[in-house]
Amino acid sequence: MSENHPQSRQYPPRLRQRIITFILGVLILFGALKFSGKLSSSKEAPKSKNKTRVTNVIYAPAELKTSSVAISSNGTLTAKNKIDIVSRTQGVFLSGDRAFRSGVYFNEGDVLVSIDNAEFLANLRASRAQLMQSITAILGDLKFDYPEAFDKWNNYVQTFDVNQTLKELPTTNSDREKAFINAKTIVTQYYNIKAQEVQGSYYQIRAPFSGILRENLVDKGAMINPGQTLGTFISPSTYELEVKINPSELKLISVGKSVALSNSEKTQTWTGTISRINKVIDPQSQSAIAIVEVRGKDLREGMFLQADISTTDLKDVAEIERNLLVDDRYIFVVSDSTLQKKEIQVLHIGDKTAFISGVDQGTWLVQKPVSGAFDGMKVNPINLGE
Repeated sequence: MSENHPQSRQYPPRLRQRIITFILGVLILFGALKFSGKLSSSKEAPKSKNKTRVTNVIYAPAELKTSSVAISSNGTLTAKNKIDIVSRTQGVFLSGDRAFRSGVYFNEGDVLVSIDNAEFLANLRASRAQLMQSITAILGDLKFDYPEAFDKWNNYVQTFDVNQTLKELPTTNSDREKAFINAKTIVTQYYNIKAQEVQGSYYQIRAPFSGILRENLVDKGAMINPGQTLGTFISPSTYELEVKINPSELKLISVGKSVALSNSEKTQTWTGTISRINKVIDPQSQSAIAIVEVRGKDLREGMFLQADISTTDLKDVAEIERNLLVDDRYIFVVSDSTLQKKEIQVLHIGDKTAFISGVDQGTWLVQKPVSGAFDGMKVNPINLGE
C-alpha cells in the first residue's frame, strides 16, 4: 500500500513575481515616508523675507549763529582810464612829442599823434583871406550908409591875420546893419572857417591824461585814414577788476565794500573797493558783475587776481556741507525717525559749505548725503556727536 505525502503549494512563476514586486514597493514607500518625516521635523522655520530694512542716518542739531562770510571770485585787471586812439582825418603819420611805440610814457597834454596838415592849412588860410576880402569890400558902403559901424569893421580888417585863429566878428548895433552883413554872406563864411579850424585840431591828438602807450598799430610815414585805430593808451595808476557774483549774493554786497586781492601765487596782496555793481544777469554764466577799483605797486593790466569780498554779517544762520543742498532750495532733516524734505533759503555758498536760514535751533540736520533719500523715508538716526 503506497504512502501519500503532503505536497507544498505551488504558485505560477508570473504570479509569484508580482507578489514580490508589490511587497518591495510597499516597503520602499513606507521607508520614504518615514525618512521624509524625520527631515521635516529637523528643519527650522524659514526666516521672513519681508522684514523692513532701515537706513542709518547721521545727524546733528542745528546751531544758529551770526557769521561773517567772504565771497570769493577772480578776474583780470584792466586799466580804468583806457582809450583807443582813432584818427578823424586823413594824412601822413608824423611823430609826436615822443616815439609812438608801446610802453612809451606820455604826460597829460603831450602830442601822441601828429598828421601832416600842410594842405589843410593852405586851404584854411585861403578861406580866411576870402573872408577878409569880403569884409574889405563892404567898408565903402558901411562908411556912407552905416557910418557908426565903419570903425569897428575897419579895425577888424586891420588886425586880421590869416595865420591866426579867427577873432569873433564885431557885434551889429541895428537890424539894418545886421541884415546888410548877412546879405554879404559874411557870417556864413565866418562859421565855415570856424568849422575848418575845429577840424584842424584833428591833425594832432594829445594825451588826455598821463599814461603809457599800450599798443601801437601804425608807424611813422604811414598813410592814415579817417576812422582808423592807431593804438591804445592807458593810465597805469588805477585799475578795475570785474568779478562774477551769484545773483543770490547781490544783497550781501554794496558799493564801497572792501575787497582783498591777491595774485595767483598768494605772494602779493592789495586792497580794493567795489566802485559799481552791474546787476544785469549774464545769460551764459548766470552771474552778475561787481567792478572792483584798485591802486597799488606792481599792478599790471592783464594780471589775474583772486578777490575776497567781505559781506554783511549773516544772523541766525546754520552752516552745512554744500553737497547736502537739494536743488539749492531744500535740505533733509530728521523728525521721529523719518526724513523730511524742508525748504530753506540759501544766503551764501562757499567752496565747501553753505549758509542757510529757515531752520530752527536744534533741528536735526542730516550731515551726510543719503542714497535714495525721499520725503517720509524711515531711518535710524545716529547723533554725530555721540
